[in-house]
Amino acid sequence: METRNLAIMLTDIKGFTSKTASFSRARTQELLTRHRELVLPVMEKFRGRLVKTIGDAFLVVFNSPTDAVICGMQVQDTLKAYNADKDPQDKIEIRIAINAGEVAVHDDGDIYGDPVNITSRLESIAEAGEVFFTEAVYLAMNKTEVPSSEIGYRQFKGIPEKIKVFRVLREVPVGAQPPGEPREAAQPPAAPAPAPAAAAPLLPAGFFHRLLSLFIDVVIVMVLLNTFNLTGCGPTASFSSKHGKSAPPNIKVEDVHIGRDGIEVSGKDGSHISINKDGASVVGPDGKVWNSDDEMKLNLGGEKGRKVPANMLVWALYGAILLWRFGATPGMKIMKLKLVDYHTGGTVPADKVFLRTLFSLVSLFALLGYVWALWEREHRTWHDLIAGTRVVKA
Repeated sequence: METRNLAIMLTDIKGFTSKTASFSRARTQELLTRHRELVLPVMEKFRGRLVKTIGDAFLVVFNSPTDAVICGMQVQDTLKAYNADKDPQDKIEIRIAINAGEVAVHDDGDIYGDPVNITSRLESIAEAGEVFFTEAVYLAMNKTEVPSSEIGYRQFKGIPEKIKVFRVLREVPVGAQPPGEPREAAQPPAAPAPAPAAAAPLLPAGFFHRLLSLFIDVVIVMVLLNTFNLTGCGPTASFSSKHGKSAPPNIKVEDVHIGRDGIEVSGKDGSHISINKDGASVVGPDGKVWNSDDEMKLNLGGEKGRKVPANMLVWALYGAILLWRFGATPGMKIMKLKLVDYHTGGTVPADKVFLRTLFSLVSLFALLGYVWALWEREHRTWHDLIAGTRVVKA
């Protein structure tokens, strides 16, 4: 068994399992055959060696990282042309991931090693129609032939260090040609277009910008609730203790203050809740203090329990619909923030938006899910972590 430094490409068909669930065996085989006929000739043109097929996936190696990336681009161009006049069920859309590194090459031609595992993890987050590759490929390839954009660092399961990920900028043709064919042989363009600058990195939203946007959205939702008479009274915070200790008094919420030091919810009788980076505390009207160390349980609601689901439903619909349609709520728009997919930096799919909005209700309890963002490196809340999203500067 020898070791070699190779560029590793892994591809698979988007939604293959769901797509072929209603296919006959003959139609499934026809799809796989057509996929092979379209993709493999392009890989062979760039001197790629097919290591193995895994269902609808191809594992291919190249001696040149540049050849591997340009090959991936031509594969996507070939499939785009093929799909132009096809029905959705007949389209072949694939994801392509490329990594480079030293691998062990078995006598039967199979390859093993961490670079292969990283390629597999990268392929799981790649988008259909795109070519994703790692920093190892970026550093080794000819950058003048491949316009690219940095996506950012990603943490993959089973990989101890974070991996910097890039993608090919598909808006600009690269004029790729088969390896070995001189560039002069290709027809030169009349006026070569300048290579685009790499997309600006996405900057995480500041914690207090997020709190202010949340406050604006809460005010808007409260106005909606009162306008349509969905609530008849202000919210009430009630508590219970897990260890039999006397619980803090119920707090009739009168005012919410958000500042640089944290959040303070004031009651009508002088009681209040304080939340900051040191934790949470409740002060009763008599000055008695309960800290988060007392393991309190917080319950939020109106005077009538039946009103709580209506409030929660309006909040969920408000966030889900606006984030799905516009990528930001009014509060986020005012604070110049937007929601993006954590892995790709692009538009968040509808399923992730609704999952995030559902779990935002969990984060709202004592605002602990938002306070968590104080410690998180990219200021991600609980619902961001669960849904695989992040809020960045627009």
